Amino acid sequence: MPLTKSSKAFLLLAMLLVVASCQSVEPPPSFYKEKADIYLERAAIYYHEGRLAEALKEAYQAQKVYPKDPEVYNLIGLIYMDKGDFDKAETNFKKALELAPDNPEVLNNLGSLYLLKGEIKKAITSFEKALKNPFYQRPFIAYTNLAWAYYKLGDRKKAFSYLNQAIQYNPRYATAYFYRGLIAFEEGRYEQARLDFRRAVRFNRQDMAARYYLGLVYLRLGEEEKAKKVWESILQLAPESRWALKAEEKLMILKDLEN
Repeated sequence: MPLTKSSKAFLLLAMLLVVASCQSVEPPPSFYKEKADIYLERAAIYYHEGRLAEALKEAYQAQKVYPKDPEVYNLIGLIYMDKGDFDKAETNFKKALELAPDNPEVLNNLGSLYLLKGEIKKAITSFEKALKNPFYQRPFIAYTNLAWAYYKLGDRKKAFSYLNQAIQYNPRYATAYFYRGLIAFEEGRYEQARLDFRRAVRFNRQDMAARYYLGLVYLRLGEEEKAKKVWESILQLAPESRWALKAEEKLMILKDLEN
């Protein structure tokens, strides 16, 4: 019995549906992004724990799954910066900026890398560009880094001004107080330095550098017992750190003077 036109059309449609069902359906981009985020989250955890090799492995897995995510390249850049491989760090930060040209976090990280490399003017350009982004949620970090860049250039006035701006944005940002304390200490303004170092310690109990310099301030002010107490706290909290070694040296000197 010959097929009618409607029967032929129905048969053709059924065949097309069978063929379509046999072909694999490509997942949407969001599928890959979500899968990459799992690797990226693990990489970030490892990074903050100081497990750089494991962090890098997870970050590269994220890159393989979703190579268009600037956050992946930003984290890889941070890992390489911590490992001391500045060339690879710069390459990855720049790749992140190709994907997200005005990302303030990446610009700040690139500026920090330039600071480490001693390329101060490049660092300043990156920090200033980051601060131009009105949606930057943590401008106090870039202000602090910008201040340190000008400090490196010998412009303490600008450095102090930018540190004040950082503290205005975040009155609990320990790093800004630490750098401001350093400037005051070097200028012989010990009362101001004591205030800033104490705040740095209060807002970041793990800031051993601030504790060490606070001890120096106490010593300059003639408060030896307070200096001892602060340096002893470093030995208790971070006995393996370089600040513990420096604090131990100061304590030994004081002990020798007493004898």
